[in-house]
Amino acid sequence: MPQVSIQIASRTYELACGEGEEARVQELAAYVDEKVSELRLQLPPGAPEVKLLVFAALLLADESREARGIAKAAESARATATDSAETLATALEDLITARVDKMQKKVSGAA
Repeated sequence: MPQVSIQIASRTYELACGEGEEARVQELAAYVDEKVSELRLQLPPGAPEVKLLVFAALLLADESREARGIAKAAESARATATDSAETLATALEDLITARVDKMQKKVSGAA
């Protein structure tokens, strides 16, 4: 199992990860470290590291929940659009069928 070295809040951690996941783990760690750095500027100087990490975890959880909500809304909108498209297609098919039937009756009546 591959090992990857990450840095969060000025500390280095050695982690095992799945084959080919090294870059992704480092990317995620950099994002977490970015959040910790942003929080460090907002909290009083000397705030305990564990407090920074807890706040970072809460911010990331909030981002994740918001993203899931957006994804759910997008899926709902897609489903509604699909239903509307199917309804429209059915209405068009019915209209075309009615027009063809009407034209056939005209042709049959003229003959």
